[in-house]
Parts: sequence; structure tokens; C-alpha cells
Amino acid sequence: MLFQYEIVWIILILIFVSIIWSVIKGRKRAKEMRNAGASLNLREATKSDKKVLKDSIGQSRLFTDGSSWPKTVLVGDVNGVRFTLADYNFHRGTTKSKTKETTLLTIQSNSLRLPPFTLMPSGWLIDSLSSMVGYRDINFDSHSQFSKQYLLRAFDEDDQSNEFSRYEEASSSAFKEGANEQVVRELFGHELLDVLETNSGVSLDGRGNQFILRRFTNQRIPADDLTAFVELGVKILSLLSTK
Repeated sequence: MLFQYEIVWIILILIFVSIIWSVIKGRKRAKEMRNAGASLNLREATKSDKKVLKDSIGQSRLFTDGSSWPKTVLVGDVNGVRFTLADYNFHRGTTKSKTKETTLLTIQSNSLRLPPFTLMPSGWLIDSLSSMVGYRDINFDSHSQFSKQYLLRAFDEDDQSNEFSRYEEASSSAFKEGANEQVVRELFGHELLDVLETNSGVSLDGRGNQFILRRFTNQRIPADDLTAFVELGVKILSLLSTK
């Protein structure tokens, strides 16, 4: 009986230490985010800012079959452009044990007129799913490396489906050329393709006057790389903006 009590106490102590460590780690990361944000003229987000971000994530095809919630969120307006840099957690399924962490950047600007599209890194799973069911992938003869690295998809304006959802059937536009495919092809000019070729692992979700940028990984952007991450977003903005 005494041994059982000792086991219980050990488990409770480990849980307590784990919670304390998580709190310390979270505060350290939040401080790093705020420091990076200060150099980028970003402020801490309000509740309404966070709600806008959650709505954007909810409509994005980059996050499927799960839920997400923002952690540290920074926002800023520069020359009419709204930047939102955020750490957030997300999980798939119903168990919190599968919770993942990552970092994203949303950019909203009136200079953007984007048809719905997604860009994801190629991989065994994505390539296999695409080839098995015949999903269309926009490739470029001039940039064979880009075409190997990425899966680029265009969507019709009224298409709200998520092709890689476990719970939805793929829409018919997944298998045939849609009205926006040529528009997306023209949107990805040579300079943008060059930038993306040299930044492997980037994911984009664009629609209307904004896009979401993240790296297709379950890790947060290191503090030392946050400025470069935002600068990449600014570069992509300049290449996607209406001239």
C-alpha cells in the first residue's frame, strides 16, 4: 500500500513539474515574440484581432480536420497593410495529446486581388493522394524544381471544400480545370517562383485581399528567424500585389 502511495506522489510531482515547465517555456516564448514584434512595429493583439485571426484560420485549407487556438498574437499596420504574426496550437481529432505548435503570418492589403488557391510542399502522402484520385496540380515548365517541391491548387470562388479532409468528399473542381486556374498560373510569375524555390517548405493560402503564410511543420519559427519570416511575407506580398 505504501508503495502505491509513493507511485501516486511521484506521478503528481511529475505532472506539477511538467505544468511549471510549460508555463516557463510559454512565458519565455511570449517574451521572444514581443521583442521581435517591437522591432517590426507590431503590438499585442486585442480580443477582436484574435477573433479575426481564428476566423481566417477556420476558412483556410491549410488546417484540416481539427481545431486551433491562438497563443501569442501580434498585429500591426504599415502603409495600409495589416500584419498578424502568431504562435498557435492546433490538434487533429478529439485528443489533446496530438496538439501541435506552429507559427503563421497573415497579410491583408487592398493591393491584393487573389483568387482562391493553396500552395503546399510536395511529399509522399500529398503526392500519393493527388495522383490516386486525379487532383489537379499547377506546374511550370520554366521552374521544374518548383513543380517538384510544391503542390499548387486553384479553386472556384464558391468552392468551400477541403480536398484533404477526412470528412468531406472532394469537389468536382479538384479534378478538372477551374475558372481560376489560369489566373493563379499567371499570378505565380518567374520572380515569385524563384523565391519559393529557394524557400522550401512554405505553405500559402490566398483569397481576396489576404494570404496566410506558414511553414509546413509542427514547430514554431525560432525567435532568431521571426524577422526573416516576416520579411519573406513582405516579399511575397510585393510579388502578389496588383500592379
